[in-house]
Amino acid sequence: MIPGRSRGGPWVLLGNAALLVALFTGSYLIAAAAGSSQGWAPWSGDIVLAAAGLLFLGLAFLFPLHAGLLNVGIHAQFLAGFIAGSLVARSADILPGAQGLLGLIAGAGGGLLVGVVMAWLKRKLAIHEILSGLLLAAMLVPAARAFGVEPAAAPALEIQLGTLARTLSWAPGLHLAPSFVMAWGILLLAAGIGLGLLAAHLLRASVRGFELRAVGSNPLAAVAAGVDVDSMQMLTIAVGGACAGVVGALQLWTDPAVALERWPVPLGFAGITVAFLGGGYLRGALVAAIVLAVWLNTPGVAAALSSPVWGGAMALLLVLPAFWNLPRLIPDQGAPRAIWRTRHRESV
Repeated sequence: MIPGRSRGGPWVLLGNAALLVALFTGSYLIAAAAGSSQGWAPWSGDIVLAAAGLLFLGLAFLFPLHAGLLNVGIHAQFLAGFIAGSLVARSADILPGAQGLLGLIAGAGGGLLVGVVMAWLKRKLAIHEILSGLLLAAMLVPAARAFGVEPAAAPALEIQLGTLARTLSWAPGLHLAPSFVMAWGILLLAAGIGLGLLAAHLLRASVRGFELRAVGSNPLAAVAAGVDVDSMQMLTIAVGGACAGVVGALQLWTDPAVALERWPVPLGFAGITVAFLGGGYLRGALVAAIVLAVWLNTPGVAAALSSPVWGGAMALLLVLPAFWNLPRLIPDQGAPRAIWRTRHRESV
């Protein structure tokens, strides 16, 4: 996949645009029917944190995808970051501001560790990343509830259809000042944008980027050309895990981060929607993350997610991009079945 160019043609872009129009239109119609013109908390930091979180989740899915990996374990990496950040927040001897920074670093490390474990399981035991990712997520859900600052209010840890019928709960973990959150939110968003643009440039113009695209296009041909496919895939899923872990730790910051909890399915999987709405490209994910963050703060979203029917409809709309984007991304991995392989070695 070459960043900056839509391989699906204008129809994919039109489908993504139509879906976003449907999301915004549906939200306003629901708000009008409910007689409400108010959205969620009208604070700009809300949008900033949501955009930063969604962007890093999108990068967490896209980095491994360029190496031929489907990082469905993104939710496990998100949970690992939440657990690591919670452990840092439990230390009362550290100032809240320092807790916020150290929590993000610890969260990145937790997500990176889960990514490395997934890559190791695929390399040594031939366990596909989809299976290992889902199993690790299931294992980490009770751990996240046990080690969280307030386990009963851990955000979006699992699918609970009953939560769609009421406002999702939130418990701030660090009680940071709004000005601090705003400044660091802008810094995180800028860091995510810079990381995405830098990765897109390296994929296009560097030798390592060419090798990475070769791994994603045809891993067996990359092996024959002398590229270390296993190490390349481990690197990308580790970096993706670090991105997802940062978002997990971000959940502990303060009330404005509640915007990230408004996703109708487990938040970790939001990165998949961001990646597909961006057409499978890093620059596209930047735009998709910002647009979805604005949508989360529009009037009507609260009413939609508080209704099982409308909340389910919103969840369905967010899944739809996979149907017209994924078929165009899988053939880009060389042989259509290459992405499902667990080992990329020539037979003896």
